[in-house]
Amino acid sequence: MLVEQDDDTAMQPDSSDFSPRTLIIGAVTFLALTIGILVLIERIGIERIQQTIEDAGPLAPLIYIALKTATYVFAPLTSGPIQLSSGILFGFVPGLAYTMIGEVLGGSISFLMARYLGRPIVRRFVGEAGLNRIDNFAGQLGGWKALAYARLFLAAIYDFVSYAAGFARSITLVQYVLVSTFIGLIPTGLFVAAGTSLVEDRSLVLVLYPILGALSLIPIAINYLMRRRQASDTEKHQLH
Repeated sequence: MLVEQDDDTAMQPDSSDFSPRTLIIGAVTFLALTIGILVLIERIGIERIQQTIEDAGPLAPLIYIALKTATYVFAPLTSGPIQLSSGILFGFVPGLAYTMIGEVLGGSISFLMARYLGRPIVRRFVGEAGLNRIDNFAGQLGGWKALAYARLFLAAIYDFVSYAAGFARSITLVQYVLVSTFIGLIPTGLFVAAGTSLVEDRSLVLVLYPILGALSLIPIAINYLMRRRQASDTEKHQLH
């Protein structure tokens, strides 16, 4: 369960979202995706891929931004492959810019849908299980600091958190946009750079992938320490 004691307490990850089993599945999926992309690049040729993007003109980034936006509005859709592909297709700086536009735009739409259209509409986009997940987050988002924690460490489920922020009256749209933009540059930048490294400098993979792994491990470590502290406090209370 996500734990929050007050407005200044960082939001803690749900054990079901960041259990060792979930982490292993995510890591294997990410590695399989990376290998698949490498095979695809070798078969098609990076020059041919990039020439196709260049020939498409402004339509290419517009399609990409639309797809990235959709992964936030339709929360069950995964955005990992899209983030990696942006660095490959557009290069690091343009890829990061297009990805951030899609993420902030999609997240803001999710936020506004939750705040002004309510649960019945949100349910149509995320399903009943997704709505239950969102409710869990919304009840424990106490302010922008908890949102910043989620944006930095819980990027894999930030689409659900965006809906939750809309339900949580303690967070304004301006706060959501600022946190999603400036804090989001860190995890999003790493993912886009990981994609770029596959076609420009593959030696960077040895640096970027461990960092991405560390970002995934931090919430699990914090959750473990929080549970140990809570168990210790409970034991002390029972002794007294």
